[in-house]
Amino acid sequence: MFPLVGVLLLVFALVEASPIDNRKIVNGTDASIEDYPFVVSIRGASGGHSCGGSILNDRWILTAAHCVDWTTPLQQTVQVGRTTISSAVDDSVYAIEDVVIHPGYNPSDSYVDDIALVKLRKPLEFSERVQPVRVPGNRFYEVDPLETNPVTLIGWGRNASDGPVQTTLQQVDYFVVPNDQCNVIHSDHIYPTQICAAEPGGGKGQCSGDSGGPLLWSGMQVGIVSWSIKPCTIAPYPGVLTKVSYYLDFINQNTGKYNTA
Repeated sequence: MFPLVGVLLLVFALVEASPIDNRKIVNGTDASIEDYPFVVSIRGASGGHSCGGSILNDRWILTAAHCVDWTTPLQQTVQVGRTTISSAVDDSVYAIEDVVIHPGYNPSDSYVDDIALVKLRKPLEFSERVQPVRVPGNRFYEVDPLETNPVTLIGWGRNASDGPVQTTLQQVDYFVVPNDQCNVIHSDHIYPTQICAAEPGGGKGQCSGDSGGPLLWSGMQVGIVSWSIKPCTIAPYPGVLTKVSYYLDFINQNTGKYNTA
């Protein structure tokens, strides 16, 4: 169980939160791409970081639907294999050929089905810094061990709502909040296809720029950063993520192959 829920619900009655913020890791620590060789930076037209993502195989990237749209192949690129990201164009930067957004994606309804696949124009060259991520098997959601274990978030997002996007990869450990508790805290409905995560009392978690990036449990990607309330990591509002295990058919039908645990 998520600790201090009673205290958090009391705070909920006292705190006035700002609207949803889709997209750093707050109060994280520096991480290395060698430890997370599957994480990528999705860049905007100027080369600046906009969202995170993860490598499924040598042609496909997993991210959030709200990070991409029909203009993505023309305006966005993907940088791989870098602990420290930049706007430079070198052999770590890959052009995008196509984007597949989940047909059920609805930003007006709690960003349900916030998942998308990005196809690269040319295959990745795997190395110790570029590797595919592991995802759970298709029955993982029936077991749901997440509620009693810490999870890890990685990304280059902002360190506060008005802070800068980070250039060095960050990581933070915090906790899954059971969906029924998360549903009471948030005014937007939380679906079984979503995961909530937070630090008791706030102060750690996702912020702008983390969207599309991976949430990890036991070395597997179990979530995709979707949305959160501003100011980032304010108690009692957990961040909301897309639950990967519900979307394996969608992933497999479009990518053809991926690594399951």
